[in-house]
Amino acid sequence: MRFIIVEDEVLFAQQLEMIVEKLKHEVCGTAESAENALKIFEKQKPDIALIDINLKGEMNGLELGKWFKRFDDNMIIIFITSLQDEKYFEQAKELVAFSFLKKPVDEETLKRTIALATEHRLKGREKNTTSAFEHIFIKNRSKYIKIQQDEILFVEADDKYCNIHTLDGSKHLERITLSKINKKLNPKLFAQTHRSFIVNLSKVNEIDASDMTVKIADQYLPLGESFKQYVLKRIGV
Repeated sequence: MRFIIVEDEVLFAQQLEMIVEKLKHEVCGTAESAENALKIFEKQKPDIALIDINLKGEMNGLELGKWFKRFDDNMIIIFITSLQDEKYFEQAKELVAFSFLKKPVDEETLKRTIALATEHRLKGREKNTTSAFEHIFIKNRSKYIKIQQDEILFVEADDKYCNIHTLDGSKHLERITLSKINKKLNPKLFAQTHRSFIVNLSKVNEIDASDMTVKIADQYLPLGESFKQYVLKRIGV
């Protein structure tokens, strides 16, 4: 499971990271401000967020949680804060936050909360990975073309468009961002390997961790440094 930690107390952020990794999960990014957290979120697509409500900058943790939910309604949010005001708890409930923990947080309590959150996220994935992920429709002018997802080799971002490459050698161009098309793709089949590429992991023939490439069919695609560990874990390395 991929976590993002948003906490402006460096030592506490390091403690949270240590606990998450001790539980065999991945921390895909830490941020001291909501603005930096949104940049990490856009690139890394975390599953679970640990957020301090009282953040530095123009946006607090509750507002950040709203943004996360706006882009991924299934994201699990755990608020951790020293603030005692009841209104923050009520606002967290409105966001359907998974948990609201007050500092100082007992390590065992945090571990149990993370374990429950992980199980909840996995069950949510199972519900979402249904027949709706068997195919996608690609818009071509006034037509919508049906493409089976298991026939997609990879998706390549091209400015405001995406090229969808398929097994038969076809290439379909659609006006859509990579992040939006990623939400339409089966999370069990696909993984983002670079800021401009999403690949079908079942079609990967080779990953070169030194040359930073992913081979699909006869094509070598770039592997981004920030995506490498995630991709290697997805293929069982």
